[in-house]
Parts: sequence; C-alpha cells; structure tokens
Amino acid sequence: MSGRFRFNPYRRKNWIKSLFRPAWVVLRRLPHQFRLLAARTATHVLPFLSIDPDRLYPPSQICPSTPEWVSKTGQQFHAKISLVDATCTVPNPLPKTAHENIRHQFLMDQAYVYPETFVANIPCGRVTNRGFVMTPNRQFLQDVSTYFHDPRKTTTTALSHDWRLKPLTEVDGRVAVLATEGANLYYHWLFQLLPRYELIRRAGIGLGDIDHYYVNSHKSRFQLETLALLGIEPSKIIDGGQVPHLRARELIVPSVPLGGGCFRPWVTEFLRDSFIPKNRTDARPSGRRLYISRARAGYRRVLNEEEVVSLLLRHQFEVAELEELSVQEQAAAMASCEAIVAPHGGGLSNIVFCSPGTKIIEIFSPELVATYFWKLSNQLHLDYYYLLGKGSPATLDTDYPQSWDAREDIEVDLELLERTLTLANVH
Repeated sequence: MSGRFRFNPYRRKNWIKSLFRPAWVVLRRLPHQFRLLAARTATHVLPFLSIDPDRLYPPSQICPSTPEWVSKTGQQFHAKISLVDATCTVPNPLPKTAHENIRHQFLMDQAYVYPETFVANIPCGRVTNRGFVMTPNRQFLQDVSTYFHDPRKTTTTALSHDWRLKPLTEVDGRVAVLATEGANLYYHWLFQLLPRYELIRRAGIGLGDIDHYYVNSHKSRFQLETLALLGIEPSKIIDGGQVPHLRARELIVPSVPLGGGCFRPWVTEFLRDSFIPKNRTDARPSGRRLYISRARAGYRRVLNEEEVVSLLLRHQFEVAELEELSVQEQAAAMASCEAIVAPHGGGLSNIVFCSPGTKIIEIFSPELVATYFWKLSNQLHLDYYYLLGKGSPATLDTDYPQSWDAREDIEVDLELLERTLTLANVH
C-alpha cells in the first residue's frame, strides 16, 4: 500500500469508502426490494390480504408542473393554487479570480431564470419523508418534490428502484409540507425547507389554520433551534423519521423556492430577520476575518489545511468550526465579518447573514464548481472571489467537463491563495 494511505488515515478511509460504495448502495437496497416484492406477491397469492396499493407501488405518472395538474385535473379533487412570484431572469455579475480564465460553470449562469413560486392545496394528497408529493390520482409532482437520483435514470425508473414498503399514516387535518430531500444537511434545510414556511405565509394562508408541519427530521441541533425560533409548536411537527409516508385530508404544498440556486430577496430577508440576533453587539460588522474549516467533515477536506491556516493567520484570520455554534451564534459571527475564506461546503450557507461588501473567497475542488454561493453573494451585494484547488492544467480550463464529485478533497495552491487575498485587498 502506498505511503499516502499508510500515513494519512483520513485519505485511506475515503479510498476504502470509494472502493466499496457502489456495492454497498446495491446491498443496502436489496432487503427493501425483497420485502416489497414479497408484499406484492402476497397480495396476488392471498386475495384476502389487504395492503394499500399506494404503499406497494410508486406513482404511476410523473407530472412536471403542479399548476398544470391543478388546472387540468386537480379541480375534480377541489385542489387549488396560489401564485406568489412570477418567473423572472436575474443577471449575475461574473466573480473575481486570480485565475487567468473564468470557469465555465460561472459563464453558464450569467443570466439565471428564477422559477415562479406558489402554494398548492391538495385534498387527499400524499407525501413521503423524502419530500415526494403525490396527488390523489397517483401522480408524482416533480416541481415540488426535490429528488436527487442518478441522472442516468429517468425519474420513473429511479422511483421504481427507490420505492420502499413503508407504513402509510392517515392524518385528518391540514398538513403543510416542508420536507424536502437533503434537508438533513444544513444548506438544504436553510434554503429549501425553511423558506417553504415563509412562502405559505406569503400566499395568504393563515398559519393558525395549519394543523401540522411535516419535516424530514428534527433531531439535529440546527433543526430544533430554527423551528423553535420560527415559533412552530412542537406538538404541530410531524417527524418524517417516525411517519415516513402520510396521506392528509389536505396537503398544503409550497414550491421549493431554491430552484437550482435561486435566492429571491424575500428568502434572504426571511432568514436574516429570523436568525440574526437583534440586540447583540457581535452581530454587527466589526472587521473580523474568518476561515471556515471542514476539518470535521467526512469528505471534501482541505488536505494541506495546516499550511492554509498558517498563511491566513498572518492575515489576521480566525479559524471557525461552525458545528460548535448555534444557528444564532453562526449568524452573529458572520454578520460581524469583513472577510471570509472557506472551501465549498455547507458552512458557507451562513454568508446569508453577512453585511453588504463582505469579501467572500470560496475554494473549490476542480471536480466540483457549484455556483450557489456566488449567486447568493450577488443577491446580497457581497464581494465574491474564488480559486480552484490544485489539478492538472486540463482541470483548470474554463470548459473542463467536471465530474461533480462532491467527495473530492482539495489541495490549495498557497501562492494562488496569496494572490487572491491581494486581489481582494485583504492584507
């Protein structure tokens, strides 16, 4: 075994994970597929055995547009829809960088389309703890069901492979769907799940008339804290971990405002108003400089972080491990900053709490340049810069066809980081 694996336990562990992950995904799915097949077979062999077909089979049709379903089919079920925002196109100024050329992913999004937002009322609708919304006539509503699946598969095929035999709970009440796939992660919770609550209010639906709020989970510290700060009573929360599949007398289904990196002004205002402490001096600009570490993350770490930190300490940066802080403490810390350096990751979600003009320097793996925080910076009038980790010259070209490997680690070019700090006038 090579020396790098012998002397670096983290890289050895990740290498082993990458080697066995495909097989593990298949093996993990097999028990669920056998159980589902057995239940389907039993209903054919034993006619007296009654299992709700909605448990046994995924939706029979994929509907890409909830407004279209409501207008064409949903009215027979007394479904209705409230439009909130019309679609619009937003220009995105290009980021600043010490690289010779701008990476292709930024060039693609110079003009970005914000989708319309709405809230749908769906009597007898169903939802799973992955945020999959289904109509009473068994259609999968694709635009309100964020679904991260293998892009090589169609949605229908992916649903068939992923479908599991879960208990189906009947809820006699109005259930607001906040659950959305990935919301166990801070970024998706903050920008996909929580704004759905605000969207319901903006649609003119009385929050007091809602009986329950359905979330993927509310076990993590940030989940518990944010729901409490929004004033949602614990008795009204249905935890998807305990109720994985439900059918409600009426589902209240907001669209997902994030929509591929869409940060409407009301989304950022809602998050800032809800979580930046109002009376704390540390929530005011004070010239702090923070480096957000991913040292505790299980992937996408900065491999030469000691050298990076050493360089940044000479520029008066502090090292922050945000996992140790409450959401309000994170918000206060970010609101006090004049400059932030961070590898791409969930910790950068907190730049939503920064003051206009704050300098943001994002570090990417050449295999994963995702432009979310650049778009967010533009929305908030932050001063955004980026640099790519080390790679062969081909990986740094503007049109490099990146693999989108979210687990790829980063080795920072210290000279390039120094040049980026100089470009940002951070001395």
